[in-house]
Amino acid sequence: MSKAIKTVKRVYKGGDAAMLTSLAVLMNAADNNKTFLFSKRSNWNAAFFKSLNDDIKRVFKDVLGIEGLGDQTKASKALYDAMNQVLPKLRSFKRAVEIDFTDDNREQEILNSIGFRLWDKVEKGSQEALVELLATFVQNMTPALQTEITTAGTDASYITDITSYANIIKDKNIAQETKKKDKKVITSDGIVQLNNLYNKVMKVALHSANLFNEIKDSAKAEQFSYTKTLANLTAGEAKKGTDGGDGSEPKK
Repeated sequence: MSKAIKTVKRVYKGGDAAMLTSLAVLMNAADNNKTFLFSKRSNWNAAFFKSLNDDIKRVFKDVLGIEGLGDQTKASKALYDAMNQVLPKLRSFKRAVEIDFTDDNREQEILNSIGFRLWDKVEKGSQEALVELLATFVQNMTPALQTEITTAGTDASYITDITSYANIIKDKNIAQETKKKDKKVITSDGIVQLNNLYNKVMKVALHSANLFNEIKDSAKAEQFSYTKTLANLTAGEAKKGTDGGDGSEPKK
């Protein structure tokens, strides 16, 4: 009687290319905060992080048949970084308008006119909502409205910066860049390599989120959420809530 072949299952959510791109984004966040992280983890250093980054590139090439990170993956990372950078500015701008125009109850009218009716969806991680909000912001930020807002006290640099990020992000579709078929059939050994790499990088992400939560820096902690990263890279198609949104272990 022949022995049944055991099927190797993936332990992660999302497609293989999207998962590896998400790992690259998570490691980018770790690299950006390495001084703090190295001070908290005795076995973390530049060589350790470089090894993981090299492994991501190797698995892209050897398992998926994609040379290095590839132009599309680099574009996805760049766009994801831009999205992360514009969110704090949008949050501060929104709060400033709420405070400045609360006396005449005009704050909601202003915010809705420039896209902030979508803010709840943006806060939940919707890439599509963010792109639409930014497009509306640019389109409806008339000179008269800008003058009204800046005269009330908000620095014009907020508007300039948000418009700049909107121009970077517009006409880009991260989902189309990452939602592609693998270039070659993935073997069982390939899936094992993908699973092992995912587990290694997730340990970095989980520890990093925990360390930033310890100092009550939730914004930094959220940068290490695999689910939120994957959702942004795939236009919110990944199932949400599988890692609690705070970097806790995703369900397998």
